[in-house]
Amino acid sequence: MPSQKIVVGYDGSPDARKAVRWALDEGRRTDAPVELLYAYEWPSYVPAAAMMPAAAVYPDADTDDAVGDMLGKAIAAAADTHPDVRVRARVEHGTAAVALTQRGADAGLLVVGGPRHSAVRTLLGSTSASVSTHARCPVVVVRGEPRTTDPVVAGVDDSPNAGVVLGFAFEQAAVRGVPLRAVHGWPPPDGGRDLLCAANLDAVAAERRRLEEIVACWRGRFPSVPVSTEVLVGPPGEVLAEAAAGAQLVVAGARARRMLRVALRPSIGRHLLHRARCSIALVHGLRPAG
Repeated sequence: MPSQKIVVGYDGSPDARKAVRWALDEGRRTDAPVELLYAYEWPSYVPAAAMMPAAAVYPDADTDDAVGDMLGKAIAAAADTHPDVRVRARVEHGTAAVALTQRGADAGLLVVGGPRHSAVRTLLGSTSASVSTHARCPVVVVRGEPRTTDPVVAGVDDSPNAGVVLGFAFEQAAVRGVPLRAVHGWPPPDGGRDLLCAANLDAVAAERRRLEEIVACWRGRFPSVPVSTEVLVGPPGEVLAEAAAGAQLVVAGARARRMLRVALRPSIGRHLLHRARCSIALVHGLRPAG
């Protein structure tokens, strides 16, 4: 795993504290430093659960002191629970999504908290969607309380990004010492009216062979990771969200925004943000894995 810094969005809310714990655990596993990032959004709306009040004007000295105190307590708590992880804090003026994306330009990982269900667009849910679209490094949206023995699930498609997604998923499974499930969703061309017809059976067999070929490239690099491959019939986003039940992390490719394409082709990442109950890692294919 890369030792570049891990940047985690922090506003004092329960979801943000959960994200910090995830980032600190990852920093311990990978020897990466962790940066807590607080962003002033003014005029701003802060979730009611957050510790910091909303500021309708440019933050004054009292607000600055309150933010500094909040971050100082977070760093002190991190020193108690993760004394071997290097932790620092940073304050930016601007929206959380923009600040996180900019700080992620030279980071190995961006981490944000997310509600268990994000069908309602909260501030954190909106930030997660924006950051995952524009970031140039993997973005993890932390949810749930998984068991440490739960597997990692990777969504594998036929895009050039598939190898990068698998590489990240294998790395995550390896440092956690858990199995990896590589899942490919196949929507039948006839809408599933006759799944047992010869053409569909042949197509599924071909999809399974391609999946095995992609996974085989990574098995040799991570021989200690037990891995299974599955071709599941259905829309890829729905299939992956269902497969993520019981996982501690689901990994998928992130697609950058390109004009009308997002509206015309809903992304798997966006589907996971709405449906998945576990933590989600969205990986861009801009850097080689490993």
